[in-house]
Amino acid sequence: GDDGVAAQPGAELARCHTSQLAEWIGIPAVWAAGSTYYQLEFSNISSHTCTLYGYPGVSALHGRKQLGAAASRDPSHPATLVTLTPGATAHVIFHFTDVGVFSPAACSSARATAVRVYAPGAYSSRTVPLGFSACSRRGPVYLHVSTTIAGTGIPGYSS
Repeated sequence: GDDGVAAQPGAELARCHTSQLAEWIGIPAVWAAGSTYYQLEFSNISSHTCTLYGYPGVSALHGRKQLGAAASRDPSHPATLVTLTPGATAHVIFHFTDVGVFSPAACSSARATAVRVYAPGAYSSRTVPLGFSACSRRGPVYLHVSTTIAGTGIPGYSS
């Protein structure tokens, strides 16, 4: 029954779960100063509004094998709670350093075929196809990811 207490709008919104999201890469990439930048998009494909907050987990894969270290957190954007209504999209800036800047012994260059993506706060992942040069050793940090940003990331225009 109705207890007469009005809930604050948005107060009970749940975190977006992996099953509610479609992850995809905004193409084309933007290249600048030895780095390649992509907009990694999170779209709400469910019929319920949900929220994202903070950093996703991202790592490079060759088949099912992780290549090198997971992405470091780029603090260039402040963390804010992003509310995704059904059909809405948020993004993060995902970039990787040209692995040629690392010594071959430290990096041991390999070809990535995809990225494993954990939405912020999620415990299950999705694999998004993407080919690029990666380090197979864990030493060099060559992947970087921003916190979640409201709105669809438009390659070359949004940051």
